[in-house]
Formats: sequence, structure tokens, C-alpha cells
Amino acid sequence: MAFAMVGEALLSASVEILLDRITSKEFRYDFANRKLNVSLLDELKLKLLSLNAVLNDAEEKQITDLAVKAWLDELKDAVLDAEDLLDEINTDSLKCKVEGEFKTLTTQVRSLFSSPFKQFYRSMNSKLEAISTRLEHFVKHKDVLRLQSVSRRVSSRTVTDSLVESVVVAREDDKEQLLKMLLSDEDEKNNNNIEVLTILGMGGLGKTTLARCLYNDNTVQKHFDLKTWVWVSDDFDVFRVTKTIVESLTSKIFNDTDLDVLRVELKNKLSDKKFLLVLDDLWNEKYNDWGHLIAPFSSGKKGSKIIVTTRQPRVAQITHTFPIYVLKHLTDENCWCILAKHAFGNERLDKYPRLEEIGKKIARKCSGLPLAAKTLGGLLRSNVDEEEWNRILNSNLWAHGDVLPALRISYLHLPAHLKRCFAYCSIFPKQHLLDRKELILLWMAEGFLQQINREREMELAGHECFNELLSRSLIEGDKNKVDEKFRMHDLIYDLARLVSEKSSCYFESREIPRTARHIAFLKERYDVSKKFEGLYDLKFVRTFLAQSPYFGDFFLSKSVSHGWLPKLRCLRALSLSRYKNVTELPDSISNLVLLRYLDLSFTSIKTLPDATFTLYNLQTLKLANCKFLTQLPRLIGNLVNLRHLDTRDTDLSEMSAEICNLQDLRTLTSFVVGREDGLKIKELREFPYLRGNLSILKLQNVVDPLDALQAELKKKNQIEELTLEWGSDPHDSQIEKDVFENLQPSTNLKKLNVRYYSGTSFPKWLGDS
Repeated sequence: MAFAMVGEALLSASVEILLDRITSKEFRYDFANRKLNVSLLDELKLKLLSLNAVLNDAEEKQITDLAVKAWLDELKDAVLDAEDLLDEINTDSLKCKVEGEFKTLTTQVRSLFSSPFKQFYRSMNSKLEAISTRLEHFVKHKDVLRLQSVSRRVSSRTVTDSLVESVVVAREDDKEQLLKMLLSDEDEKNNNNIEVLTILGMGGLGKTTLARCLYNDNTVQKHFDLKTWVWVSDDFDVFRVTKTIVESLTSKIFNDTDLDVLRVELKNKLSDKKFLLVLDDLWNEKYNDWGHLIAPFSSGKKGSKIIVTTRQPRVAQITHTFPIYVLKHLTDENCWCILAKHAFGNERLDKYPRLEEIGKKIARKCSGLPLAAKTLGGLLRSNVDEEEWNRILNSNLWAHGDVLPALRISYLHLPAHLKRCFAYCSIFPKQHLLDRKELILLWMAEGFLQQINREREMELAGHECFNELLSRSLIEGDKNKVDEKFRMHDLIYDLARLVSEKSSCYFESREIPRTARHIAFLKERYDVSKKFEGLYDLKFVRTFLAQSPYFGDFFLSKSVSHGWLPKLRCLRALSLSRYKNVTELPDSISNLVLLRYLDLSFTSIKTLPDATFTLYNLQTLKLANCKFLTQLPRLIGNLVNLRHLDTRDTDLSEMSAEICNLQDLRTLTSFVVGREDGLKIKELREFPYLRGNLSILKLQNVVDPLDALQAELKKKNQIEELTLEWGSDPHDSQIEKDVFENLQPSTNLKKLNVRYYSGTSFPKWLGDS
């Protein structure tokens, strides 16, 4: 990704994918052999090229021209429908190859004139013709709207994993004053044990960054017995916030608990403890709600503190006991310092005097908001093109105020594929903790990573996209979590919601646009069919993600899992994780021919029907913690595109030898060594690309230690965590010792777990630095 298009329209990425497919020799060959109308493909190509030329102009004009916006929204639906159609045709070709129907041209042509093939291809021709007619409408209207061809230059940009850390500029005095309040143990005017320090300021001023700086200060760490942080938001609920605080402090999950029980638990936990609580982004202006929330905190020790950050003056009036701390805007010079730090890193500014001159003018337009300066700095990172800096300075978007202009400008200058990855994040709720690896798998499933760099695998392209968004400050690390988790600032999330518009929706029992393609929602204990009534008319959903608000048991209506979902033929990503009553999949799962991501983890699934193994596009299959799953059917070898198979903490007794067909696997969390005619450990050599975590189980079944050597574990240099597990009953200790010796991993290994090993000594390599 050293060279990326800057400022391409969001829709350009989808159009480019279509054009690549249409011009592919293999696709056109298969297309012609199926007696599909090749001339329709050529018509489609010409119309897409004509439309693609004006997309950059349309994306910018839609901000102020409602007619252009309506044109672009409708075009987006037409392009996505075309993508679905060509994907379905391509999938049929893949199906024929896997099932051996490409034996000879003669038999293939003969099959085309028999049912159901004849009906299928007649239907495809009809749909292609309809798509071509739809696109003709947009080609005509682009001239009416006076849309023009606007090219974008290629900009050199180097992205690495060494990301710019959040920079706190010009807040030293603020921090010092707040620390004095925070560390003072007595306030004569306050008779309560709890004191509240309220930081007030508009969005993007750095309230959360400053609060985090205080929270992580070494002096503060030593001063308080207990600390916890809660993001509150405008969706204020006393029960939810109390439950979050209690679970954070106790490291326990409280399901089916009423508020009184939580309050007693909280009061006991805080009793005679000096604690610090941060309530970030509080909006609720009801005095009674505030009193109800903090009542249990009175049991804390004198000197306990609550930090509240808020944008609302009324909230500050209700909550504060210390004088309200109003966070001021930064000076233009401070904004320039932030922008320059993110744009140049540690490079000397005096090398670019003209850029400094332009940059200071841009910094003045940041209105004293560090978020704006940081985001623009990320946009300009490693870019020393004077013309590009001037384009940003002179952009007419500075006058547009639906979101921070600096954020809108940063978005518009993203390459098209990054725009799609960024907008997709709005499928999650505000302040959702983003998991890098999980998000990349979803981007893969949606087809966002196909075109980025054909010489590199999709997972690596995904990591580069994620790092790019990080370097531009559109995603930021969450320093309050031990694991590597990430968030979006509220204002940046609002931008993602704005640009994704009717495409990505976080479903909260509100009306969902009929054009919605990506849907996520928060599970409730019982998700009955009535909850999804507003979704049943949606025909083109690509993503359906069920998310858990907590660890526990959830139940999904069978009319949803067996009735509605299998009708969504365009689904690419489906998660039914943690639904305990999901014990089986319907045979109609075979309808989901475009499915690439299937998450059944923590369900009660017992077996997978044969229909599952006709999902030839499937890339990710998650079966972790499916405790009732004892075997994977032989047909798993049909999933020729599978790259990630997670079977952690299942009860697999053995694995089918056909799994060796899946040589593109990047993730294979469990490898179960078979007995006698079962899967031999040496078959591990068939998976050269494995990475991440690998557990080799039932090693007592290895009869010949040389088989372990042939597994070629040492060559798998991307395995980071390895588990070697024998049976709990002791076996031949010499064989176990030799097997262990022959399973020497790469020196890149970070963690080794050994269970039930009964050999007499450890292998030599274990002590080799």
C-alpha cells in the first residue's frame, strides 16, 4: 500500500471490483460456456466506466446538492445489486468446479439445456439485462446533473506499525490543577465522603484524553485503592451504569440481577476504600437520576473521587462538588504543534518551511480543537506535497457544519477502499471496543480487501488498512484495556454513521431503511421473532451480527434462524454466537451461497448438516466453545476457500482426513491426532500458512515419532501460541519424549503450553534461547 489513490469516491471501490470481474478472462470464459449473454457484460462495462469517471465529482457535490445525493444513493444500490448478481454467477462456476461438473465441454453444454440449469441461466440473463437498463438511467442523468470527470493524483504514503501515539499538547497546566483537586483528601465544604470533579467542554476538545491522562498518572495509581472507568453516553440508564461499575470492580458477571442487589454489592465493595471512578461523556440532566446513581458511593473512604466529563453545562451544575473545570480551546499555535507532530512524527520541520507556512493556516481553521488538528495531521502524515496541503487549506468544505469540517475533509481524502472499511465500523454501537482481527475477518467477508494489493494476502492488506486508519486518528487505541482493543471518538463515529447513511445500521428497535445492507444488534435474553419484524422486508442484507451485551445464555426464535435468515441470499457475514438454543442449522442454509463468515461459537450446535459444505465461498468458520460438537463431517474438504477454522474448546474426538484439502488455512486452532486410520500428525505439513494459536491434541495417538518431525512445525514461523496435549493417562514415556523433541516450533513462538506430558525429560530445544 505504498501507493494509494487519494480522495477516490466511496462507490469507486465497488465499481472497480465489478470491472475487474467483468474483464477477467476466466470469468468471461465461464460466462460464455454457460450460454450467458456476453454482449450484456460488455454493455455493463461501458456504463460502469462512464459512471466511474464522475463519481469523485458526485461525492463532493452531494454535500450541498440534494439532487446529486439522491442520484448517488440510488446508483449505490444498483451497483451493489450488480455486485451480488455477478458474485452469484461466479459462485455457480466455483460450485461446478468443486463438484466436478467441469469434466468435459460436451457434458457441460448438455447440462445447460436441462433443468434446473436452463432455468437458472435464463434467470441470470434476465437479471443482467435489468441491471444494464437501470444503469442506463444513471448514465443519462449524470449529464443532466452536470457531473464531470475529476481525476485524483496518486500520492505516496508509507504506513508502518509504528503508529503515532496520542499527543497531549498545552494541557500541562490543566493536568496540574486537576491533579491537586484529585489528590486532596479533604474538602471542608463537603460533608460527604465522595467528591466530584467535573470537566466541561465541547466535543473534540480533549476531555476524555485529559481524564485518561489523570487516570493513568503514577501518583493517582498509588493514591486510590480502587479505580474504574465507565463510558456513559446519552443513553443513560442507572441500572446499566451501576451494573458496569460493579462488574468492573468485582470481575464478576451479574445476570438477572435487580438494581437493589447491585447497589448492595457496590456499597460493600467500596466500603472503607478510597476509590476513583471516571464517568466519561455524561449527558443525563435529571437531578434525581444522578442522586440515585451515586447513593451507594457514600460508603467509600474520605478522599474518594468521581471524575465526570460532559458537554452539557446543566450536567456540570448537577454533578460538581469542586468548581466546574471548563476546558478551553487551544491556541492556533498549539493546534499547529499537534498537527505537525502527527504529520511529521520526529522529522525536523525546518526541512519544509513552505509546508509549515501552509500548515499554520490550516491549524487556524481547527477552531482550537485538538481532535481536528490530530485528524488532519494523520491525513497529511508522510505527505510532503505542497499542492496537496494547499488543496486542504482551500477546501470549500470548511464552511459545511453537519460534522467537524476537519473530519469531513479527512474522510474525503481517503482512498476508496479505506472509506468502505471506515464506514463499515458504524455497524457497531458508539464506543464499541473494536477487535482488530475480528474486524479484518469481517472486511474480508464483505469483499473490501480483494482489490487492494493482489501480491499480498487479504489478511495482511486488512492489517495495513487498520494501521492506516490508526495513523489518521480515525481509530484510536483504548488504553484502559489490557488487550489490544480500539475505539472511535464519538465525533468520528458520527462521521462514520453519516457517510454510511442507509447502508450500515446498528439495530435498536428503530426503523431500518429498506436499502440497509449491514445490520448488527444487541442480543436480549430472548430474541423473539417480533423483535425483527421491521427487518423482514429487507432482501439484500449482507451482514447480520448478533452481539452480546454480557456473558450469558441467549435464545433466538426458530422462525428467525430457520425461517427468515436462510432467505437472505446476499448474506456475506452471519453471527449467531452465544444463542444456546441453536442446536442445528437448517438444510436451507445452502441458500446462502455468498456466505463468507459464519460464527456459531458458544452455541449448542451438535453437528453441521451436509448443506453447510456447499457454501464454497466460506472463508471463516467459528465453532469455538461448541461443547456438544464431537466431529466435523468429511465434506469439510469442500470448503476450498476456508482460511480460518476455530474449533477451540469443542469436544472433537477426531478430524476428517479431508481437512487436508484446505491448504489455504491461516487459522486452525485445534488439530486432533487420530488413531490408526485417522488423521496423522504428519498431515500438519499440508498447512504451510498457519498462524496465531494452534493446539495439537491427543498426541498419545502418535505411534511413530518421525511423523511428528514430518509435521514441519519449525517452518510455521507465524505460530505465536502453541499447545501440546497428550491424554491424561500415562503412555510410553520414551515415545512421548521423542515426539516432543520432534515438535520443535519456530523461534518466533511467544507462548508454549504443555499438558499431560509424561516423558522423562524436556527436549533440548526448550532451553535454547
